[in-house]
Amino acid sequence: MIQWIQGHKWLSPIILSTSSFAVLGLLDFFIQGPAALIPAGLFALGLAFSVALPQVSIALIAVSTLVEAVLQLRPIAASLIACGILFIIAVFAGQLTRRLALATSIASGVAISWFVTFTLPLGTDVYGLLLLNGTGRFTGFALGLAVVASFNTLFWILGRLSATQYFHVGSSQDRAVASRHQAELAIQIAEQNERLDIARDINELIIQKVTAVISLAEGGSYAVKADPSAGLRSLERVSQSARDAHTELRRLYDMLHREHSVNAAPPGLEDLVPLMVAYREFGYNASIKHEGPRFDINEGAALTIFKLVFDALENVKQHTPVGTDVTVDFSWVQDGMQVLIKDNGIEVANRSLVGLDLEETSYTAEDDLKSLVEPIVGPGFTAMRERAAIYGGSVEITKVPGVGFTVSAIFPRLREFAAIAPQRR
Repeated sequence: MIQWIQGHKWLSPIILSTSSFAVLGLLDFFIQGPAALIPAGLFALGLAFSVALPQVSIALIAVSTLVEAVLQLRPIAASLIACGILFIIAVFAGQLTRRLALATSIASGVAISWFVTFTLPLGTDVYGLLLLNGTGRFTGFALGLAVVASFNTLFWILGRLSATQYFHVGSSQDRAVASRHQAELAIQIAEQNERLDIARDINELIIQKVTAVISLAEGGSYAVKADPSAGLRSLERVSQSARDAHTELRRLYDMLHREHSVNAAPPGLEDLVPLMVAYREFGYNASIKHEGPRFDINEGAALTIFKLVFDALENVKQHTPVGTDVTVDFSWVQDGMQVLIKDNGIEVANRSLVGLDLEETSYTAEDDLKSLVEPIVGPGFTAMRERAAIYGGSVEITKVPGVGFTVSAIFPRLREFAAIAPQRR
């Protein structure tokens, strides 16, 4: 659900607010009449703004409470929408905004409880609770305070737990991918250790053979002086020992080369999925998406694209704070492909500086001008462009003022340069 809300910053909360208003607003309409639809609509509107503009949602919670008091309504069922707003803000908003939302929601609930218990006339029936005297008023207020504080705090804590689970711990699928990747690494390490043991044994044999060659060569040099005919026999023994040593070296080379080529296959596009999981473990909100008819490409092209994405992600990791949104979007067409790596590191950094999770982007006209006229250079970017050019591609790095950076790699003739031809049957 969190991924759905995050991927549809406006659509998802609008759907939630509409459905909440349809259910809870209708309930309030039957219980307290048409007037209850006004604060219910304000609460639903606050839910619609909870992801993109959480400050507006907080203000609407307070306004809804004021409207309830002005219309002299009893607590409405749509007040539960405030708990949903708290949950979403606790997941996506900054620390100060989260605390402000919790304080505002509890204060609004306390205000409604006070209004209902101390301003309505004695004998009023509030959902089965009769206010007969002053003690009844205090009892009702205490119950209302307990319910308000409990519900709001519960949903706020659930939001923080969900955020921790999603952004830092990962989903069950993420953990499964990470566990599988760790298992593969453990197998490869075990195989490496076995190869080292075999190589150690073969190396001892080679040392013995080479030592024998040296000994025979030295002995032969002395034997030739005493008996020239012994030189031929010494050379034959040296030659045989050298051939044995060469055979062992060939065995060692073949063994190491065969295992290396099996276990060190170059990474491809499928390896980007566990890479995204790793970056989510680092604290970045990383996601990957493919659109269009995808076709197979050879190992060289896959390695080139993997390296482009990897270098772009490493740059994000080095220069942006934890919590940055990073998206890798592949767009496949009939003959080519484009990959976009986008981040909002500048936006997240600006938010952390002011301590607010503001949606606005603080940048000036000068920033706009610099982003248009100043090229982004660096050895890493130059290497990315040269690597893409091998397969007829181009790389552009742009700065979006107040938001972050976008790396665009376009391969218009990728199928021609790197596609794998279908095998004949």
